[in-house]
Parts: sequence; structure tokens; C-alpha cells
Amino acid sequence: MIDAEQLRAARGLLDWKTSDLAEKTGLTVNAINKIERGTVHGRRDTMENIQKVFEDAGLEFLPDSGLRKKNRVVLTYEGDAAQQQLLDDVYQTLASTGGEVLIAHVDEDLAIKNLSQDFLTKHIERLNAAKITERMIVRAGDKTFVTETESYRMVPDKFFIPTPMFIYGSKLALLSWKPTPRVVIIDDERFAESARRLFNFAWENAQKLPLSMKAK
Repeated sequence: MIDAEQLRAARGLLDWKTSDLAEKTGLTVNAINKIERGTVHGRRDTMENIQKVFEDAGLEFLPDSGLRKKNRVVLTYEGDAAQQQLLDDVYQTLASTGGEVLIAHVDEDLAIKNLSQDFLTKHIERLNAAKITERMIVRAGDKTFVTETESYRMVPDKFFIPTPMFIYGSKLALLSWKPTPRVVIIDDERFAESARRLFNFAWENAQKLPLSMKAK
């Protein structure tokens, strides 16, 4: 089970603030600070929950307070929180460097239904603060947009499938909605670059949104 020394080291390795860990574990910042300082000993279920959050973020805990990043090329999220975990990974991957996220087959109505307008608004705000931009390809005729219309282009319905593809940094991610939400993230620059070039070809041949269309 994770100890206080590993907890501190894990946060540092992921460049997470105490508030980031608190949000992901459901604990308070004060409780995490006390556990890290060793002034209190977290209950077993609490420490196991913290450890799982770190492991899901790609860390591996070793004997004698050891810690390292897992050598994982493929990461999978499943369940109702899968899309939120994907967007968290997008932000965490690019937060320190900025950059661009390319998303094909976007259905903003589905995104709002599964995440809420409030979460998407906050996500866009944190992307803007970190200088992370987006380009998205949607289906012709869609009328729901959550950010600036310049970020979208449309393709005919026959080329659209509501299985979004995300390209960011060295990662390529796919999101399937049925039968339950499932995200597969491939961390390999070659796959990401191949998908990026295909996206850019589609973008250059896609239709711009009319200026009359506004984000909700």
C-alpha cells in the first residue's frame, strides 16, 4: 500500500497540485496535506483509493517506497467517467507545453448529455488558460457548438460516425459510446502523426461553419 513518501513523490512526478489530487480522490486538500506530512495515517481504503488514482494516471508503485512511470503504450478507460478521464488526460498531457487537440467525429449534443455543459465550459476555460487550442470536425447540419465556430468544420453525413477520435501530443485516442462508454488511448508518436495528417487532409477539404452559427 502507498505510503506518505510515495504520495508526495507521485504528485511531483505527475506535476499535480494538492487540489488536483483532492478533486480526483474526493478528499479535502487539508486531509491530503496531513497524510503527506505524516501527521495522520490515512485509512486503508483511503490510501488504496489514492493509489488507484495514481495508477490510473500511469504510475507504478514499487517496494521500499519506490515509484516509476509505467511503460504503457495503451491505456483504457471504461464506464460513465471515461470521457471526463479522456479530457483530463488531454489537459494533463498538454498543460505544461500548450499545443493543439484535433478531434474528428464530434457530436456536441452527446458530449453535453454525457458530461454537462458546465463541465465542458470549465474544460474549455482550462484549455484556454494553458494555451491549448482545438480543431474539430462535425457532421453537416449539426447546430450545437460549445466553443468558437472557427474551431469547427463540417463533413457530409456519409463520412461521419459518432465515434470521436482525439489526437494530442504523442497520443491518439478513440471514444466509443456503446454499449458502455470506452476510451482507448495509444501513446505512440507514429500513430498520432499518421492520424494527424489524415485529420489535416479532412480539415482542408471540410466545409467551414456559416458565420451565423454561434456557440451556445
